[in-house]
Amino acid sequence: MSEPDLIICGGGIAGLTAALCAVKAGLTPLVIERAEALSEVGAGLQVGANAMKVMAGLGLDDAVTAAGHTPRHLEMRDGPSGRTIFSVPAGEAGRRRWGALHVNIRRAALQQVLAAALKARAPEALRLGIEAVDYSLNPDGVTLHLADGSQMQAPAVLGADGIHSALRHRFGSGESPNYTGHTALRALVPASAELRALVPDASIAWTGPKRHAVTYYLHGRDLINFVGVVEQSEPVPEGWHTTASLEKARDAFAGFAAPVRAILEEASQARRWGLYDRPPPSRLARGPIALIGDAAAPMPPFMAQGASFAMECAWAAIWSLKATGDFTAYEQAMAVRGGRILEAARRNGRFFHGSGLAALAGYAPVRLASTLAPGRIRQRFDWIYGHDVTHGKKIK
Repeated sequence: MSEPDLIICGGGIAGLTAALCAVKAGLTPLVIERAEALSEVGAGLQVGANAMKVMAGLGLDDAVTAAGHTPRHLEMRDGPSGRTIFSVPAGEAGRRRWGALHVNIRRAALQQVLAAALKARAPEALRLGIEAVDYSLNPDGVTLHLADGSQMQAPAVLGADGIHSALRHRFGSGESPNYTGHTALRALVPASAELRALVPDASIAWTGPKRHAVTYYLHGRDLINFVGVVEQSEPVPEGWHTTASLEKARDAFAGFAAPVRAILEEASQARRWGLYDRPPPSRLARGPIALIGDAAAPMPPFMAQGASFAMECAWAAIWSLKATGDFTAYEQAMAVRGGRILEAARRNGRFFHGSGLAALAGYAPVRLASTLAPGRIRQRFDWIYGHDVTHGKKIK
């Protein structure tokens, strides 16, 4: 392999997307991943239309769509009653409005699509079992300091090494991640005929007092992805590997509508993990080095934009590097948008968990607007899904 133009720390969705963008740009990327094998954990995720435009720019939109499932609608429903608060058409209607489909996919399946494409286009671009622990700037770019005491050098470096990024501490925010007071429960449930008859073909947020659930189908409607978020003061470990009590999960959502209860009744196992946050760094870039994905700012799940925004950032970072030789343009473009998405996600978290009169006061205007002026509800999603980071920023 020739000397890399760019080293990417982290072989998750953000890092692999960045590597594919670099290949498209005619750069030689090297992805280093501390794990000995790529084994993306988790269950499902939503790839919004904004991120699917990045996949289209890489020629991977058909592969992602084939591996995932396109819901008919994006909805919010009152969890206990099941009443629809709003419903926004997705599918082909979403493509016409936002320029791309909205696709739900297993996290591992998305990583496999990205990894297979990188192997085909740059067979030597991924090296496993290598961990960066620090960096220093030098006249020719960046020196990475590795866990085994050795060093690597490249003209530029992208930190895509997750919420515990080893590179982040030099960007003005070295705080450890803080528990948010929310614990997530996740389950993948085979979609039986009974469930398919009961659970709508939509990405649905079921709101409720101090908790909410999200449900949607995955590939071929063979599976249903369930995520439940409950408020819990006692910290829960971060990570996807802690087994959850199905009995407690069912109790937590016992007062919810029949589709939510039925999904949990048919679940054979569940996982739980604590949701952690940390303030955004004061900088996203320092000349030839930048952060993307959770290494920059963990995105609360209440906008379903963690992976999607990371994919946008991957494109923007490589475009910036190719066009200007550093990541300054990336930082200028994405800091503002990332802050807006982050604030919207936090606002949704409060909105989803309302109760009593406060919840009714919040939901009623949205439900009324959805009925009387559905176009206005759809417009509320245009800034996020209609955004095209590739527009005017073609990577050639």
